Amino acid sequence: MADQSNPGRNALIVGIVLGLAAGGLGAYTMVSNKVTAPATDLDAAGTKAAALTAQAEQAKSEKERSRKIVDVAPEGAVVNNKPRFTPIFFSPELWQVSIDSKKMTTVIDIYDPKSESLHNGVPNAWFISNNIADALGRADGLTIDSDGDGFSNVEEFGAKTSPSDPNSLPPLIEAGKPNHKLEVVSTSEDKAVIEVESMLAYEPNPTETSITIHADRSGSKRIGKKIKVKPGDSFGLGGAKSDPKRFTVVGFEKATYTDSVGNKSEESVLRVRDNQTLTGEKEFIIRPGLTRVRPGAKNNDIGTPNVKGRDINDASATLRVTAGPKAGKPEGTFTVMLNDTFKVPGNEKISCKLESIDAQGTVNVRPEGAESPVIVPKAAK
Repeated sequence: MADQSNPGRNALIVGIVLGLAAGGLGAYTMVSNKVTAPATDLDAAGTKAAALTAQAEQAKSEKERSRKIVDVAPEGAVVNNKPRFTPIFFSPELWQVSIDSKKMTTVIDIYDPKSESLHNGVPNAWFISNNIADALGRADGLTIDSDGDGFSNVEEFGAKTSPSDPNSLPPLIEAGKPNHKLEVVSTSEDKAVIEVESMLAYEPNPTETSITIHADRSGSKRIGKKIKVKPGDSFGLGGAKSDPKRFTVVGFEKATYTDSVGNKSEESVLRVRDNQTLTGEKEFIIRPGLTRVRPGAKNNDIGTPNVKGRDINDASATLRVTAGPKAGKPEGTFTVMLNDTFKVPGNEKISCKLESIDAQGTVNVRPEGAESPVIVPKAAK
């Protein structure tokens, strides 16, 4: 008699075979120490776990690393303070972390939101979602500039900008923030005093007057010759670099002054426009005469409305941006006169004022709306 097929028996045999195969596969996976890392952004670039480990070792010679990726973790390792079990179908990306203070290492899952932050509270997920997971394994992962825009990763995190996109960057300077991306290339300071002929004070209807440029209040050192000027005429400070049309005579006016005992007198004065300043005091009046300062003497007229002559302080600073699309380019370096306002190249939304220049070559810049200025240091040589 021919054997008759038995569908039920055949199905049972197939089930047993498949079950044994699945069990063998599961047993092999359970005993294997090799954990296959899941696809990540780094894998997308053609880097597997082994290659990434090799890359970490190579970077270690450039910068000491306190953390490294481990694609194999032994059974019984503690992950996130819990015993680790080898998963059957997938594996998290595990990182071995050195804890120097405790002289020990631990293993964490960087994809677990409950995992310890590897970098001072900046979530591990932030590095991963911004495609800079490699920075997680570096001791200087917060301070490096992953996208080369001049801002560190931690600065990008604080500003909520992308650390992997050079076109997404924080402001170069802003009110209320001490951090900025400016440095001082150089400073210069040229001083002079404009003296108007004393007799002008007593002229009832003057049409012209004489002016002399001095290097200081003593009047002992002239910079230029005494010249005659009338409304509409222009003149400079007389130096080799001086613009001969820096100042323009606007006209003559009357002004009242009070002497030290309270007596008032009216004098003729000269009104002058400064064609160089951008936003400072464009027009001012000059009282005839020259307030002289004698060594050791205290002159109360200096700095008051009674002062004679006009102090010119051509202090300026050349600044340079250190981040953003204009860093390192000619348009990223610019010169600003003292007390003028300006806008930082690459950060044109906010106006700033150059408030002071100190002897060390640093300057104080006040962003519009800021309660206090920020200190811009001199560029390192």
